[in-house]
Amino acid sequence: MKFASIVALFALLLPCACWAWSGQVVAVHDGDSLRVRRADTGEVVRVRIYGVDCPELGQPYGDDARELTAGLVLGQRVEVVPATSRPSYGREVAGIVLLDKLTVLQDALVTAGLAWVDGRYCKADVCDTWRTHQNDARTALPPRGLWNESDPVPPWKWRRMR
Repeated sequence: MKFASIVALFALLLPCACWAWSGQVVAVHDGDSLRVRRADTGEVVRVRIYGVDCPELGQPYGDDARELTAGLVLGQRVEVVPATSRPSYGREVAGIVLLDKLTVLQDALVTAGLAWVDGRYCKADVCDTWRTHQNDARTALPPRGLWNESDPVPPWKWRRMR
């Protein structure tokens, strides 16, 4: 399953995959935003992970999403697969892959019930896999992560309410 997600991510972003780069995660802001030091230049790049949206810090499960992301990637070597040719709010939008663990960060967050697949932006084929894993987290007994809430509020709605 993990290998299939990695293959799907690279296939999804094939036009951009040639621009993939390696680096070490040096900071995790929240579940879906981090900083990666490029192996080739040493530059620290702000990265927003593609296709999913984690609860904000201060929102239920926001700290859990941050902890999962930090536990998986902080200090680790990752492959950053750009999903767009232009930054969003000064951040690279990209897939994050831990090749040594055969793990795609987005898939790990969605499977744990700590992120929504963001249908406004997640248009690639791999998003269907993540939607399936999101549904699995929602319908698990007991539901995983934020799906334990009776009516979880997606972060894009939560931000508007604030």
